[in-house]
Amino acid sequence: MDLQSIVQRYRERFVDQFGARLNAAQWSALNAIEACRQGPYGELLLNCQQCHHQTQVMRSCGHRACNQCQYHSVQAWLERQRQKQLPVNYYLVTFTLPAALRPLARAHPKTVYSLLMQCAADTLKTFGLNKKGLNAELGLCAVLHTHNRRLDFHPHVHIVVPGGAIHRARREWRKLQGHYLFNGKALGAVFRGIFLSALEKAGLPPGVTPKRWVAHCKSVGRGEQALAYLARYLYRGVISNRHLVEDDGTHVTFRYRNSETHQWETRRETGAVFIYLLMQHVLPKGFRRARDYGFLHGNAKALLKMVQWVLRVQRPEALKTTHNAFACPCCGAGMVVSAIKAFRAKPG
Repeated sequence: MDLQSIVQRYRERFVDQFGARLNAAQWSALNAIEACRQGPYGELLLNCQQCHHQTQVMRSCGHRACNQCQYHSVQAWLERQRQKQLPVNYYLVTFTLPAALRPLARAHPKTVYSLLMQCAADTLKTFGLNKKGLNAELGLCAVLHTHNRRLDFHPHVHIVVPGGAIHRARREWRKLQGHYLFNGKALGAVFRGIFLSALEKAGLPPGVTPKRWVAHCKSVGRGEQALAYLARYLYRGVISNRHLVEDDGTHVTFRYRNSETHQWETRRETGAVFIYLLMQHVLPKGFRRARDYGFLHGNAKALLKMVQWVLRVQRPEALKTTHNAFACPCCGAGMVVSAIKAFRAKPG
């Protein structure tokens, strides 16, 4: 059982029930998942470098909502973050969009998601500049998630923060003292003001919202596990095949780990509803889910190198990856792509 077979089985029922709600990006994702490695994206002609055996394989769709694709993109992102890691304590800060604003996010996803990420980053920058003993520029690695573990619509942004900051004018690295970054309640209060102001400027009146917004801040050691968690949902959809438990022809059951009890639980929905749970998390076309700020930004490479020099960081060697890792069925040697055959336009 895999996600593609479920989409193929229940697509017609899903379209009948939810088709009128889909936007162009969601239609594209649905078509891609259904047709991945089925022919519409063409074929690869492979040649064995040792015994010269030839074979063909279907091309994948390459869509970031498809859980069969973009393994190499995940590894490449993790490798880029690995090259930026510092020998300091790391913190994971999470800003959650209140339930009252989720309908606004559904209606204007690109605008609201962008503001959610930017305002969360601005909040942390403000705290970094004002914190006694720090008073400098933080480095931030932010990733947007639109789902909780039950696959409900739950937009929030996770930000991994190294425990230190750079004072540009003095070209000075300032290490965070202790194991405490910022107060969650204070972060939530400032984030609320910044975000509501940004919505007003964007012409999206927020209406009535709660006075207290959720922001969590916790220590995550040296940051490796936090980055690996964020990478999990970057490019390969919001559910893996190993979490699919049962498909009885009418209902689909999947499992998830309860974040409070840390126990495995299951959720059972009709096939159409299950596909809808997935489609509501398809991002607008061209939207960047992962963004870096401060001295971790791509345009601040010189600044990051200075920080690494001050902290005497020996950057790890870049991992060598092979994108066309096909093994010959005859001799087991590596095969190379020699041609792309019968490529046709993507469906939809």
